[in-house]
Formats: sequence, structure tokens, C-alpha cells
Amino acid sequence: MGTFQFTRKQWLQLSLLLLLVIIAGVSGYRGLISLAMEDGGKPDVAKQESVIHRLHNAALDIEKPALFNVIFFLSKDCPLCNNYKPMLDSLRGEYASDPRFLFVGLRIDADAATDSSYFMPLEYSAGKDVRYIADIFKATTTPEVFVVDSSNKVWYSGAIDNWSYDTGKKRQYATEHYLKDALKALRNGQKPGIAETKAVGCYIE
Repeated sequence: MGTFQFTRKQWLQLSLLLLLVIIAGVSGYRGLISLAMEDGGKPDVAKQESVIHRLHNAALDIEKPALFNVIFFLSKDCPLCNNYKPMLDSLRGEYASDPRFLFVGLRIDADAATDSSYFMPLEYSAGKDVRYIADIFKATTTPEVFVVDSSNKVWYSGAIDNWSYDTGKKRQYATEHYLKDALKALRNGQKPGIAETKAVGCYIE
């Protein structure tokens, strides 16, 4: 039986064919890797936007968030919020000279846009922005508070204190001051003893 031998031209053609196969294989592999990364491996910048980043840059337009951002969901139409107003004003004044803390009032009541006397320094009117932020925080009630640092960690969330312990039920005096204690701990470089409670008040619809 004779031996088959490739001509020089055939060797060149075969080499070119093999090279094309290798190139196609590498391209296909890279395509699969790229697809896999898009599906689950590649960081999704939009999805990784932090709560505080989205809050300040998308909705509240705060250029430089503080180390600790004390964010209240409020409504002037909520009797419990109105009852807490003097205490919140006092607490905000206590921390006014500490640049590490920023108090933000997010109001969902209809006249928030025209009434600037209820909570300062920041207020935002009812509408999709405030409710969008409430969805981000999973806030369901007014008053409800979240203490979030500049790296997105939530240090405290929930009720201001335990004065109102159920819908329509109040103690004569609060015996647990959750927010005050959390802020005091953070100011002293400590972790709050209680990190989460259930807010009681008026539902955000």
C-alpha cells in the first residue's frame, strides 16, 4: 500500500484550517465566559449601588453624606409624628454641632413641599421619590428611623422609643429610648445595644 504524502500547498492549507479552528474555539470560549460573567460573575454596577449612594445621589441630592445619617420617615398627617416633634427637634439640636451626624426628614404628607417648619434641615415632598426611598429602606410606618453610615451599614432601624408599643396603645412615659441610646453609643465609638425594633405608627400607603 502506498504512503499518502501532503504537498507543500496541502500542508499550508491544513495549517491555515487548524489555525482558524483554534481562533474560532478561543473566541467561542471567551464568548461563553463573557456570557457567564454577565449572568452571575461580572459585578453589576447598577445592582451594587449602595442604599446610601442611591439615597443621596438619586433622590436627596446630598453631595457629602455624613458618617451617620439619621433618616426619619415622617408625616404631618400622622398624630404620633406630631407628638414626637418636640423630642425630635431637641435631639436634632443636640447633635447639630457634631458633623458626624446628619438628620434627614422625609415627609410623605401632601403639603410637605410648601411647609418648611415641620422638620429641618432637609425635607422632601410626597411623591415617588420619598416612596421610592421608603421601598429601598423597606420602611412601612411613620415615624420610622434608620441610622445608616457612609459605608451603607444600618446601625439602627425601627421605633424612636417604646412610648407607643402597639397600634393605638401608648405608655404614660417611654421606658426604652432606642434612638437616643443608639446615637449615644455611636457618638462614643460603640455599637448600639439594640440594632432593630418594630416601628409603630401610621402605615405608609
